[in-house]
Amino acid sequence: MKMNLVILVLLLLVTSFSVGLARKTQQKSTSCGFAVQGESVEPTIKGPDELVPLVYFVEQPDSPIEVVSVDLTGMRLSISDEQVSEQFCAKYRVRNRSDRTIQEFRISFMLSTNSLSSGGGTSEPFSSSPLSPGQAVDVQSCGGGVEGRSPKINDVHLLIYVDKVDFEDCHYKPSLRIPRSLGVHTVW
Repeated sequence: MKMNLVILVLLLLVTSFSVGLARKTQQKSTSCGFAVQGESVEPTIKGPDELVPLVYFVEQPDSPIEVVSVDLTGMRLSISDEQVSEQFCAKYRVRNRSDRTIQEFRISFMLSTNSLSSGGGTSEPFSSSPLSPGQAVDVQSCGGGVEGRSPKINDVHLLIYVDKVDFEDCHYKPSLRIPRSLGVHTVW
């Protein structure tokens, strides 16, 4: 009888601890007081045939902003003698998939290579107009450019991710999930 009681008490403690840990984790992930609505969509890419395979949308399941599509029609990328140069020009369609109005957000478009000695750069279009729940908007970023080093085109990746989201009372930075198998050396 005592053994059954001890097992029951231990089971109760483990269950209570698990529930408390789950609540703490849930509060942490929604510290800005928003909930992500619905499943994310697979973004579409339009642009030069040589660039489209280089684009990688960073996985961000906790992001209140979702990149729906990107158009790289005006973008240039040149690789010669291990030099990489790029002229950023991209148009994005993004959607607020949270249940709160977003005041401002920034999307990052980053040139990254597999080489540790490589250069990299970002282009960060942003919107400072409020975006209601479920609303979609087009943003554009043109200009600027970066140079770096990469031995071959297969070592170059164009990463797209949501860099920051500002609610009226909270700043939020979504998680970044980049598989190591991609071979990217990040600068952050």
